[in-house]
Amino acid sequence: MAESISESLYDDVDLNDDTPEVLNTPEIPPEPKKAQNPQNSQIFKVKIAEFEKRGGFFDVHFVYRVETEVEGVAGYNRKRYDTWRRFTEFMDLHEKIVAKYRQKGVIIPQPPEKKMSVMAKAMTATHTSQDPEILQRARHLERFLNRLIQHPRIQSDCDLRDFLTVEAALPASSVKPDISLGVLKAFNGFKDVIDKITIPIEETDQWFEKANSSWEELDENLRKLHAEAVGLVQHRKAMALNGEMLAKSLSSLAASEDSTTLSLALTSLTDTYEQSASIWSRQAEEHNAKFAEAVEEYLGLLESIRDVVAERIHVWQQWKKAQKTLEELRSKLSTVDDLKVKELNREIQETNEAKERLQKEFDEMSKAIKVEIERFEEERQEDMKHILVDFIQNMIQSHIQIAELWDQFAPYAQKIII
Repeated sequence: MAESISESLYDDVDLNDDTPEVLNTPEIPPEPKKAQNPQNSQIFKVKIAEFEKRGGFFDVHFVYRVETEVEGVAGYNRKRYDTWRRFTEFMDLHEKIVAKYRQKGVIIPQPPEKKMSVMAKAMTATHTSQDPEILQRARHLERFLNRLIQHPRIQSDCDLRDFLTVEAALPASSVKPDISLGVLKAFNGFKDVIDKITIPIEETDQWFEKANSSWEELDENLRKLHAEAVGLVQHRKAMALNGEMLAKSLSSLAASEDSTTLSLALTSLTDTYEQSASIWSRQAEEHNAKFAEAVEEYLGLLESIRDVVAERIHVWQQWKKAQKTLEELRSKLSTVDDLKVKELNREIQETNEAKERLQKEFDEMSKAIKVEIERFEEERQEDMKHILVDFIQNMIQSHIQIAELWDQFAPYAQKIII
């Protein structure tokens, strides 16, 4: 049996771990798992195991160790792979996948955007292994890769396979590395707006109209949920910090107290707040990694849906342009002289072929998007259930742990002699 893949670099917050902490208290019973099809049984897991700084001052950058465990997937001959990849290689992989699959109607996950703050830390900071922003980027990259390998049409892609298996540096994509993803998105978004104004799509498929309304509503609700999740994380961090400060003050007060029973109670109260602060800090980490970031990932997936739908609209616009051009060319047949008829007929034939090709591409993309959305909805329901159940279990367990701390403090409070 293959050796299990090593732990992620954030062992305390394992994104792939859905096992609740062991407590001497009842837990929420897990949902019954669906029966798996033996024919589809395979192992495909990716982890960002660690990261480090490399390069000189003018080329300093982070590299991430990507560990892959795979079995039963076409194109992978070994069961384990270990590669180091810099951030730009993740971006190149995304661009290559987009170039090949977006025009086919595939929803492609979003990688994290390039941030100057992370680059600055790479150039100045000495201890970055526990930096929250860099850890968050590593988790985002791990989620990005796992979304790719989970997709049935992408998991055997040659560029993805090379990324996970080839130890050497990979050739860059055709997109210039100095152009940020945000700038490209802004430019493409502006172009899409202009196209929609000049050639607005005449939607004849009611499915897309209903789906678009549903996506917008989901996006609005997820943004509200994400804002509340981020606020909750900040609240937990503040509670942890204030709990530590209160514990220090109580410790000083206990040391100067003459009453033995009161001093012991204050010492126990100090310990209670110290451990409570540790629980709140742990809660903040887990709520951020498994709740806030998970919701943010789905906001990115909704953005990917907009991208693929915009590509469908672009194909429709090209189809209608070809159709209009064909009508204009045919109308000229009766006006041109005999010498130009042959050339005009050739143009008409080429334009007609282009129109038919674009119409076929539009129909195929529409069908593919519907299949993708169906898959997206199934995964979203399952993921959201897992996210919320995990969040509730974490809340219950944390409250139980804190209640146990106060139960331990109670005898000291009862023994206080005034």
